[in-house]
Amino acid sequence: MDFEGDPDAPGLHRRPLRKILTSGVVVDAVVLLATVNTHRPGAATFAHYGRLLRDRLCSSPGLFGRTFPAENVRVAEVAEPTTRHGTGPAATALAHFKPRECLVTSGSGSYALGAAALIAALEAGIPVSLLPVDDPAAPYRLEDLITSAGALRNRLLRHRFWAELAQYDPADADLWRLLDARQRADVSLARQARQKGLPGFTDGQLAKLTELWPSVQAAFFERAARGEAIDQSLLRAWYVRHLAGRLDRERDTLSPPTRTLISTLVGKLTVRDPRHGSATLLDQARQRIPATDTGACAAILRDQRLTRFYADAATHTAHLREQRPPLPTTVIEQAKVWERGDLAVDLLKTRGMTPWPVLGSGDVLVLMSVGIGWDDASDVQGKQALTEVIDWVKRHNPGQIRLRLLASPETTARAQALATWARTRAEAETVGPLPTADVARAADQIHHALQAAGPPTGRSGSGSLRDVDDIVLVINPGKPDIGNAMIAAGITWSLTAACPLRVVELTRDQGIRPVARDGGRVLRRLGPDPVLAELAGHALRRLDLRTAWTLLGHGSPALDPLRKAVDTLHRELYADTDRRHEAARQRLTLIGHVLGDQPWPACHLAIETLRPGLFDWNTWSALTARSPALKELERLRNASPYAHLLDRLRQGRRQPVEPPHPDKVRALLARAVNDLGGMDNAIFDRYRRLCRELEAFAAAHRLC
Repeated sequence: MDFEGDPDAPGLHRRPLRKILTSGVVVDAVVLLATVNTHRPGAATFAHYGRLLRDRLCSSPGLFGRTFPAENVRVAEVAEPTTRHGTGPAATALAHFKPRECLVTSGSGSYALGAAALIAALEAGIPVSLLPVDDPAAPYRLEDLITSAGALRNRLLRHRFWAELAQYDPADADLWRLLDARQRADVSLARQARQKGLPGFTDGQLAKLTELWPSVQAAFFERAARGEAIDQSLLRAWYVRHLAGRLDRERDTLSPPTRTLISTLVGKLTVRDPRHGSATLLDQARQRIPATDTGACAAILRDQRLTRFYADAATHTAHLREQRPPLPTTVIEQAKVWERGDLAVDLLKTRGMTPWPVLGSGDVLVLMSVGIGWDDASDVQGKQALTEVIDWVKRHNPGQIRLRLLASPETTARAQALATWARTRAEAETVGPLPTADVARAADQIHHALQAAGPPTGRSGSGSLRDVDDIVLVINPGKPDIGNAMIAAGITWSLTAACPLRVVELTRDQGIRPVARDGGRVLRRLGPDPVLAELAGHALRRLDLRTAWTLLGHGSPALDPLRKAVDTLHRELYADTDRRHEAARQRLTLIGHVLGDQPWPACHLAIETLRPGLFDWNTWSALTARSPALKELERLRNASPYAHLLDRLRQGRRQPVEPPHPDKVRALLARAVNDLGGMDNAIFDRYRRLCRELEAFAAAHRLC
């Protein structure tokens, strides 16, 4: 092979190694990613040519004016020219050299292998720059092309972290505090505001915020997908009140046996009976409803997915399981009904903001570049590629696919034809023509096209791409600059839409495959990671540990150690253990320190962390008989909206609808800890350490 040859020979002037080594770029070591598969019959493998290149680079005359020590040039052999095959060999080479910085060529050769080198460097935590072979004096980093302005605020708004928004948006702090109280089903703040009046709110709006049942619904729907212990109790409270509401509306039309059956069921669901699980009562009622009975009451009882969801929540330990069942259709549909009249939507819109759909839209945005393709009028290959992508996305996302095909000037006509063909199965549009030699401009053009899809509506099925629940980037053969622009724009949009980002690879022979062993999460290091760490820290400060764990799972593998630590803390707070009294002291001490200013959540979690998981019902009865403080905490918990407040009000019993004073709850927690043997800060110390670690990660990786 003629490595030097005629500089004017076809293709020779674009060889990346020649361009780099003759440009003056400082290079200390070289890794050649070379495939061992035969790319055409009778030809040597690229690995063979890689070894010849290495020999020349390490010889006395050198190559392209450079000579390297033998130990500074490696040929990393790759099984196939794909990102998933190239990541491992690239990572091995980087581990060998341990460079301070990594340069990855872009613009010539296999884009998949360049992407593999990029991912390997990100996994290793090595700063990586992309080096255009046609302009090697102008390397760039993808993070410099990513716009992160407003990313944390977007996440806070999407996940309805109202209290934290008050810190970041003091101008609307009154709004955020009222919505935060509503999310705890606490109407006391709204009552105080109504008595005094509050600028920016009408009396009607404040009156609506003082209503308990709408506040419980808001608390339930805004937290339904989180899966915390409190959320399970909210499900039970919402279900019973919702069933009772259906009974009230249908009382005159139900047959007498069915009316009696459902009335009896509602009554039994309002009374705790450790001997008979309430989910069993639901199943028994479903079996006894005559097949001829229709209506809302019969429909909710016949929803077996909802019954199983209720039964799952009633176990008190469902939040400890890694996998939770999807939300039942009844909950999703009722959330849409509730959201259409939700006061918060109007309150936000009048202030120039739009909330995300409360349970998400279900939609997924797919970005995919289009290459030149074969000379085939029917474009069988292109249609097959789109079929592979659409089928894969449908298996992982039940919602609508929002496909955007990214095209260069040479591929615009093909992309438009493919988009037209794909519209029978997905919403499909073309973005382009995109510049092929200006990554920053191409990324901006993609971003503007995503914005132009329409303003957010805050409703499921929104035409806006801001409301999508997931983003999938498809790496496939094509223009490298457009591929890199797609990555930068996709990460930026994941920050704008405050949703997870996945990266997959489309190969010619095996369809869609993960780009790396982490399933395509590694590129999240370039943007979402610090935002997610900060958001998880906020969740931790409310002891929403499962929420923190879920959020950290939306980041790159760099967050996995922190996620594992959150999971450990979660189990220390809730899981069974032989050291029962020691665990009880530590749990109540943690709750007293962290939730002392949130009386109802503190009372609820104080009981939920102790029984029945730690102390069975009989042991618990004996324990509360010896500890008046625990008995009073249980009484306050049962009087909260998370337990039986709605039941008791419905039964006409006089009941305070405001939480107890924080000082009272803190004193009760302290006395209960003392009854159990005295304060024990072991879990609290681990909690504080984890909070500091999340803060440190967010600060160290935060984008400017």
